[in-house]
Amino acid sequence: MPALLPDLRAFARFLARDAALADDLVQEAVLRALRAEMQWIPGTSLRAWVFHILRNVFLEQIRRRGTERRALERMPDPGESGVPQEDHGELEDLGRALQALPLPQREALILVGAHGLSHEEAAVICAVPVGTVKARVSRARAALARNFPHRAI
Repeated sequence: MPALLPDLRAFARFLARDAALADDLVQEAVLRALRAEMQWIPGTSLRAWVFHILRNVFLEQIRRRGTERRALERMPDPGESGVPQEDHGELEDLGRALQALPLPQREALILVGAHGLSHEEAAVICAVPVGTVKARVSRARAALARNFPHRAI
């Protein structure tokens, strides 16, 4: 489980868009995973199982807050990164384009593209069929390609 913490934190930061909230998400997900340790089936992907728990914790928090929009309003300004000036504007554009994607597409793209999970593992995490994950990733990539026609995505 300790080896999963950096990836869990990165995914939580993507979801929450706030370092403190991300840390809370990871802490709650790890606690739930430890409490439910007997429910994990040996031989299956521990990574996918814990990511699924993390995602469920995040969705529960969104439901409590009412809407995704209010959760995303607490995002830090993308302009706070230490990116070279020439790339800064393009990263901001990419951040806005990612946020414009529907949550299921963003989530699938980040799990498969950024975290390197297989479509099958992402399907377990999102509790949807593998074909749905593949379709979401494809649609997300197509949407980003329309926004960045000069880049290979």
